[in-house]
Amino acid sequence: MAGNKGRGRAAYTFNIEAVGFGRGEKLPDVVLKPPPLFPDTDYKPVPLKAGEGEDYMLALKQELRETMKRMPYYMETPEEKQGGYWT
Repeated sequence: MAGNKGRGRAAYTFNIEAVGFGRGEKLPDVVLKPPPLFPDTDYKPVPLKAGEGEDYMLALKQELRETMKRMPYYMETPEEKQGGYWT
């Protein structure tokens, strides 16, 4: 009734090939610093379209936003009440 109480050889073995490394292959170095907050920008963003059509759409959006703010059911955020972001 003695059975195996975990002495001697380990019951579970770790197979390093299961995680993608071969036998005798060098493991990656230890990283001691955090990654950068933002990735490097190798590519520049595409410039915004400019023209009469885009200016018209911007004016329509701003007019719609102002109209919605004048509606009776519009609820202001605390920042807007204090003269926050956009005022």
